[in-house]
Amino acid sequence: MTAVRAAVEWVVAALSGTTAHEEAAERLAPRLTSRGDMAGFFVSNQRFAAFREFPAVIENIEARGPWTARAVVRTGPHLWELDVAVEAEPPHLIRSFQPRPVGPDALAWSQITARLREHDRMESALSDGFAKRIHQRLLDAVETHHIVGLAAGVAVGTEVVHREFLGVADLESSAPLHARSVFRVGSVTKAVTALGVLRLAETGAIDLHTPIGEHLASPVLVPTAPDDRPPSIADLLLHRAGLPKDLSIRRAPLLAGASLSAVSPQISLAWPPGQQPEYSNVGYEVLGALIHTVAGEPFAQFCSREILPRYGLANATLQHPGTAAPATTTGYRVTAGQVSPAPPAVAPYPAAGGMTAGVDDLLALAGCFGQSTDPLVRAALALTALAGPGIRFAPGVALLDRPGGTVLWRGGATDGFTVEMLASLDGSVNVVLMATKSPPDDLRTLGLDLIDQLAAA
Repeated sequence: MTAVRAAVEWVVAALSGTTAHEEAAERLAPRLTSRGDMAGFFVSNQRFAAFREFPAVIENIEARGPWTARAVVRTGPHLWELDVAVEAEPPHLIRSFQPRPVGPDALAWSQITARLREHDRMESALSDGFAKRIHQRLLDAVETHHIVGLAAGVAVGTEVVHREFLGVADLESSAPLHARSVFRVGSVTKAVTALGVLRLAETGAIDLHTPIGEHLASPVLVPTAPDDRPPSIADLLLHRAGLPKDLSIRRAPLLAGASLSAVSPQISLAWPPGQQPEYSNVGYEVLGALIHTVAGEPFAQFCSREILPRYGLANATLQHPGTAAPATTTGYRVTAGQVSPAPPAVAPYPAAGGMTAGVDDLLALAGCFGQSTDPLVRAALALTALAGPGIRFAPGVALLDRPGGTVLWRGGATDGFTVEMLASLDGSVNVVLMATKSPPDDLRTLGLDLIDQLAAA
């Protein structure tokens, strides 16, 4: 905890502008420094101006794991929550940090939870006792993580056997949640993008193992050294192209609909391709540009025709440039026990995180992966790379190698929303959790617990 506490204190000092410019390179992990001028980020980002205008006081630091912590910080009249994670190996460089302000219109969870419970609804073909146990697990998660709206679906084999809708789709109107409620699903979009790339390979339009630069003129992926091999399409699918998760570039043009290549025609790789896995939103936006170039039509148009119907995503919509995909639920930011609405947002990287969908859409997609009869799904599951202990990247998804068998996992987190999609690769059980809540406090563990319970039943 000492290393994490020191990291929290350093991030607060950096946001306050009281650290030396060169310290950023010494304290931050390469996965952060590879994004660009992080020292400049701390001193010029207007979202965090309150740290420079008022003395920052750390009111509390809570351990969230061996190398992660959540702090409550006050800057004058403003209250913040700050999540910080450090690397396990000395010198414990900071691998991530996320400051979140309490919104001016925030409500205390204690003010709203009772009326939310009036709207809870369950549909189940499971035994009464089993259904009640699942309900209690979901309800515990809702109360612990302050989730305004949760849609949950469970399928055994090809049959949906349990759905729950806890809370509401929108606090102001008390609109109910139901099977057709549409959420922002964040990085679940990557599964669709990957299937779109695999569809191009299926038609013979591309070879996954050729350099992406043979098909895509811009953005140019600049190597770390002249003799590095160029990244292949497969490298990008597996997060092994050498790209960082994000870039320190102007967001306004992207949000207005400009392409990544227009904003950043050259992107410097942080590592040689294939050297290490690094989850990358940028890489999947580049794959969206590849689809556009090779297919001769926008990514969203191609995948809406070729992918969404093929995998049963009947209520899903892919973001078109500059326009947020429609959702029927309101997302909420949860900070220091208080809840405030997140505004509808355009995703800066549409091919990495711009889709909206409902619980039945993701149950259908999970079922396609679990049954593994579709040729594109089989191709995706056959192309994997180690991402860490017990986890492999596959195109658009991850595979968790567990004692009871391999589980496909695809999470999605965006402002106000958290989604978890899990499928046992023996086809036995699929679980989907869709919450109108950020940050994404480990709902994946809940989903895995439900899979284990159903597999043992």
